[in-house]
Amino acid sequence: MANEIENIERLMRKFSRMSPAVRKATGQRVFFEAEAMAAEMIAIAPRDDDPTNGEQIRDHIYTEDGRLGDVSMVVIADAKDEKGRPKAPPVELGHKDARSGKIVPAEPFFWPVVRLRRKGAARRIKSAMSRAVKKEAKGK
Repeated sequence: MANEIENIERLMRKFSRMSPAVRKATGQRVFFEAEAMAAEMIAIAPRDDDPTNGEQIRDHIYTEDGRLGDVSMVVIADAKDEKGRPKAPPVELGHKDARSGKIVPAEPFFWPVVRLRRKGAARRIKSAMSRAVKKEAKGK
């Protein structure tokens, strides 16, 4: 945990040295990639037709700002069941049904998208950052 905090602090120092134009270009690309991930998760999230099972997972997948301010986004799936408990992890990983005792198979929707899009998103974000730095260097 302490190592993670040091890494975040080091990253924040790097971001604070960035020019506003580079920060803006990077933040826009991060926002676009997070929204694309959320849209893909919504598209493949399972739909529960039973109205007594609480909220639909696909209606509760969204993005919000991350810990690093304007250059980070977080994708969240926070649907709740009828008792107010988180619904996404049991659906994503599979679980045992409390009523019938049967095993409910996993219906992954979150991590497959993250694994599929992570490398490409990182590449596109780095590219946007590099283009902004080059454009800024050319303009000076």
